[in-house]
Amino acid sequence: MSISTRFLFQTIFSALLLSAAIPTLAKNPWEAARTPTNQLPESIGGYSNGCLSGAEEMPVRGEGFQLVRTGRNRHYGNPYLVEFLKDFSNAVEEKDLGRLQIGDMSMARGGPFSSGHASHQMGLDADIWFSQDERAAERPLTPWERDNISAVPIADERRHMLLEKNWDQRIPGILRIASEDPRVARIFVHPTIKQKMCDIAGSDNEWLRKVRPWWGHNYHFHVRLNCPPEDKSCVPQPKVSGKPCEGGLDWWFSDDFYAILNGTAPVKPKPEKPPKKPDMPAQCAQVLTAPAAP
Repeated sequence: MSISTRFLFQTIFSALLLSAAIPTLAKNPWEAARTPTNQLPESIGGYSNGCLSGAEEMPVRGEGFQLVRTGRNRHYGNPYLVEFLKDFSNAVEEKDLGRLQIGDMSMARGGPFSSGHASHQMGLDADIWFSQDERAAERPLTPWERDNISAVPIADERRHMLLEKNWDQRIPGILRIASEDPRVARIFVHPTIKQKMCDIAGSDNEWLRKVRPWWGHNYHFHVRLNCPPEDKSCVPQPKVSGKPCEGGLDWWFSDDFYAILNGTAPVKPKPEKPPKKPDMPAQCAQVLTAPAAP
C-alpha cells in the first residue's frame, strides 16, 4: 500500500470515529463540556445526581501518584478531592507503599456519564488501581502507556475468589491510610477483598468500617469523600453503621447474591413505565452553560 493510500484510509477512519462520537456528545452535554467553569468551586447535589463548578484538574504525575486513562478527560475534581489525593499519595510514598495509579475522577463540570459510572458526578469520587505498574515507579508514563496499560484484577468478579497470585501485601496499608482520613466517607472494594482484609486485621479492624463491599471493584478501589465543609448544596453520604467485619458481608456470599450475579434469580416483571430519573439540581443548568475558566 502506498503512503498516499494509507494516509487516505487513516483520514477516512478518523472521520468515521469522529462522526460516531458526535452523537454521543450531543446526547450528553456533560460529556461535551471539556473545560471547567469560571465559578467558585462547589460540589452540587448528590454523588449520583449532581454537578461540579470550579473544578480543578489533577496533575498527570506527582509525589506518589501517576494518572492513567487520561484520554477519557475524567480527571477533574473539587479542589477538596485534588488536595486529598495529593496528601494520600504522598503518605503512601512516605510509607514506602509505592506509587498509586489514579483512574477516573469526574468530568470537567461533573454530571452524569453515558457509561461507566452512576456516581462520580460532583467531583468527590476517585478510582485507584490496586495494581502498580513498575514503569510508573521509575519514570513518567507516556501518553500511550497511560491509556493502554491494564489494571490487574485481585479477585474473580463472578466467582468471589481471591486471586492470590495477584494479591499485593501493600494493599491493606494503602487502604488504611485512606480510611483513617476524616475527609473519606466510603471506600468501595470487591466483597472478597473486604473479607481478605478482615481476616488479616483480626480485632484491629475499626479502620475497615468505611471499607464497603460493592459490585465489581475487583481491580480498583473507589474512594468517596464527605462533602466539603463550605459546600452548602452538597448532599452528604449517610454515616456508616454496624460493625466493621460482621453482618454486612453475609449477603454478598449468600445464595441470593450468587443467583443475581449468575443470572439465575427469578426475573421480576418490568414496570409499565420506567422510573423517572430525578431532576438534577437547578444550579446545574448554570454550571453547564457557565463560561469556561481562563
